[in-house]
Order: sequence, then structure tokens, then C-alpha cells
Amino acid sequence: MSGSGSAIEFREAGFSYASTAGAASVHGVSFAQREGECVAVTGPSGCGKTTLARMVNGLIPAVYAGEAEGSVRVFGRAIADWGMDDLSCAVGSVFQNPRSQFFNLDTTSEIAFGCENMGIPRDEIAHRIASTTCALGIDHLLERDIRALSGGEKQLVAVASVHAMEPSAFVLDEPTAALDVRAMLRLRDVVARLKAAGKTVLIAEHRLWWLRGVADRIVLMRDGAVAAEMTADKFTEMPAEERRRLGLRAWDIEQVEPRARAAAREKLEGRNEGAPALIVRGLTVRYGRSGPFVVNDCDFDAAAGRAVALVGRNGAGKTTFARCLAGLHAEAAGEIRIEGEALGPRKRAGRVFLGMQESGYQLFSDTVEGELHLALDACRAHKAPAAGGEGLDDVKESEVALIEAALANFGLEDLRDRHPLSLSGGQRQRLAIAAGSLQGSRVLVLDEPTSGLDLANMERIAAEIDRLKAAGHCIVIITHDFEFACATCDEIAHFENGRIAERFDLAPSTVPRARALFGFG
Repeated sequence: MSGSGSAIEFREAGFSYASTAGAASVHGVSFAQREGECVAVTGPSGCGKTTLARMVNGLIPAVYAGEAEGSVRVFGRAIADWGMDDLSCAVGSVFQNPRSQFFNLDTTSEIAFGCENMGIPRDEIAHRIASTTCALGIDHLLERDIRALSGGEKQLVAVASVHAMEPSAFVLDEPTAALDVRAMLRLRDVVARLKAAGKTVLIAEHRLWWLRGVADRIVLMRDGAVAAEMTADKFTEMPAEERRRLGLRAWDIEQVEPRARAAAREKLEGRNEGAPALIVRGLTVRYGRSGPFVVNDCDFDAAAGRAVALVGRNGAGKTTFARCLAGLHAEAAGEIRIEGEALGPRKRAGRVFLGMQESGYQLFSDTVEGELHLALDACRAHKAPAAGGEGLDDVKESEVALIEAALANFGLEDLRDRHPLSLSGGQRQRLAIAAGSLQGSRVLVLDEPTSGLDLANMERIAAEIDRLKAAGHCIVIITHDFEFACATCDEIAHFENGRIAERFDLAPSTVPRARALFGFG
């Protein structure tokens, strides 16, 4: 499939999911992507980026039921004219949640899986695995148990499994959601090489800085339609304030600086600000009785009214550390104190809220509003009744007010009756954090909370974190997102070799060191 024609073409294309009662997720979309071109599709959470990706790789209408309009053509053929086998060989897809595309338990078999289904000879498969893992810098992930990988490592394996198939077009849906900066830079190099080889790359993404220099065009989506389309050069010329007005994340990471946070801290008004709400001493964690130590003799403090960014490379053990704090994984040794009280794993449940990377795993209700009611139920379960003995009607009225405020603060009002698992990745992330804020936990640990979040919703989360800090909560944020850390965090803690290797306040004077720890330079 070569030439200078259109690789992907939308003609007045639209789609309404059957689960959304006829409301169109995408409508009237028209644009064409040339062979060998990289196009970045961006816009607010829920604007239709993922739906566009599904329309190109054939998941719509093969997997997702609904009503389509207009047409989508891939390499000159309408999607309806492609067999799924042929289309999956021509268009390789990487999804937001890598688990949804895994078929094997070990990484090498997973990378080989697509090639095997294409009938490629064994020697050629071995060659492709070697060249793919070298290109992505993930040789160390071969022959590993997929279940033991970090979120970022799983994402890299998903990218590798598609890369090894050597399709003519790649559709990447939020491919950097769980990647550290070094992995993002490697992915940028891979995209550049794909373009040089004549491959077509369509990327749905919120974090934009890594695409500077490789994306040829930017397509801005809003409310299911194309709001703007421009070359990367035009996009670069756009003033930063204009991009922010359009709700877009940073294009030049060098322009991102930490913002002042003194006002939020001053609101603590005698709430013992600065006192450690979380104390960790000698924490040691492993998987299995004989597995290697993932967290190794780790000491860590976090103060009330402060937000600490826990940073480190993919696979460093940050998520294991977070799961242990929340009582989801028992420590082999060490002690964890919450507000001065030493607590075992079971007792930490409720006292520590963990916002998971894959938020769908912690959403249990059949509606968004119902999820927030469940959070308040959990709050009552581990809290004593409020002083003054509120009556039942007063309690109900107070709960309604809390839920309405949470829906408004997290931009979920119009989604209150939707099933949580029908939401976009960013919407589910906001809902999980909203539920955590209502649960009453004094310590909140958020694992990659900005995966799938646009600028407006990143700022919503940042504002809620400021509110929680002002109320005396302690916040620990595992993140690879420098932009978000600058918007929310007071400190940087570098997690390496199973423990805290370095820690400092995040301020203009420490930005160069923070950039280096995130992986810039």
C-alpha cells in the first residue's frame, strides 16, 4: 500500500452508540489523511477521539452497536468492504487500556501473537520481535509475566505487539497514558521512523508536547465534530494562551512552570498543617514468598495539606507502593502510620483512598450519581456520626448537596445517569477521583490521575486537590505528567530501587532538577 493518495478518509462520518439512546458521539466529520502522514486528533474528554479511532480500525460497527452515517475509507476502500482479518493486518491499533488487547500471559508470546495469526514464518517472527523490542528499548521486558508489569510496561508491550505486525497504518488511542517521559520520547522516535518508512499514523491524544516535531497536522475535536484543522507549523505559531483558551495541553514543555500554592496552604487555619498524616518506616514489599523485593526498606512521610508527586521510571515499583499504602497488598516488613496510628493492611482500607490507573476496576454502580452515593456510604461506614446528631432529613439534604457539588466540580453533571463503564477513559478517571473525595479518607493516593484528561479537566482535578489540601488531606500523586505536577504538587519524591532516592520542594529554582527526574534531558 504505497503512493500519495489518502490512507484514511472521513466523509460526513458520524456514529451514535446504541447505549447512548441516540445521542451522536461523532457527527459530520470530514477530513483525509495522506499515506505516510502523522495526524494528531485532540480535544476535550468525550469529544469523540476514541470513536474516530474505532471507526478506522473496524471496531465500529463490528464490536460496538449503533447507527452510522456518512462513510469511512481506508486505503481507498470503505470499511464495510474490508474483512476484519485483512483490515487488522492493514491497520494496527493500540488502545487506551492495554489489557483489553492482550491474549497471552507472557510478553514474548504477546508480541509474537499477531504475527502468528498472519502466518508469518517462525524465523521472520523472531527477527521482528528483536527489531521491535530494540526500537522501543524494551529488550528487558521479554519473557516476562504480563500480569507482573506496571501500567506503562503493559502499554509498551501493546505498542510492540502492533509494531511487529508491520501494518501500513497505525491507530494509537492515548498511547502515552501510562508511559514515563523516557518511554514517550522513545515512542516519538518510533513514530518518526514509521513516517520515514511511509507508514500512516493517526494518534488520539491529550498530552501533546511529545508530538511536536513528528505530527504533520492537528485535528481539534469538540462535541463530536471537527472544530479546527491545521498544520503543525500553524499550531506551533499559535500563542500559548490561545491554545489554553481552546482547552489544549502544552505544546512546548519548556514553557511549563510550577504555579504558586501558598493561598491553598494558608486556608488550613490551625489544622496542624505540616504534621505528617502518613508515616512509612522500613516498608518492604514483594510478590510471592520468594519473589524479589519491589519496595525495599522504604521510609516516606507525607504532611497534611501537602501534595507530593511520586516520580520514577515505569516498573520502579510506584504502583506496588501505592497498593500497599491502601492495604491492597500486604507488606513483608515495616510499619505504616495514618495520623499517628499504626495500621495493618485491613485497617488501612477506608483511611487511605487509592485512585487506580485503570479506574474502571473501582467503579461499581450502574450510574455516575449512584457511584457517588456509594462513596458516601463508604464514608459513613468508617466514620463516627457527626457531632450534634443531625436528623435523617438533614443528613439526606447534606448528601444531596455534596453529590451535586461533586458532579459540578468534576464536570459530570450531564453524565449523572450514564453507566460508569460507558464513559470515556478521562470521564471515568474524574468519576473515580470524585468518589474518592467524598469517601472521607484523610490520605488520598492517586495513581496516574491524568491519563485521558484534557486541559480543562486536568485543571478541575487540580482545583479539587487544592480544596482537599485546604481541608487538611494528605495527597500522594504518582505521575509522569510534568504539566500536572506543576499545577498541583508541593514536593517531588523520586522513587528508585524500591525506595525514596531524593526529595525536594517543587519551586522555580528546582525546576531543572524536576525536569531531569521526569526524564527531560
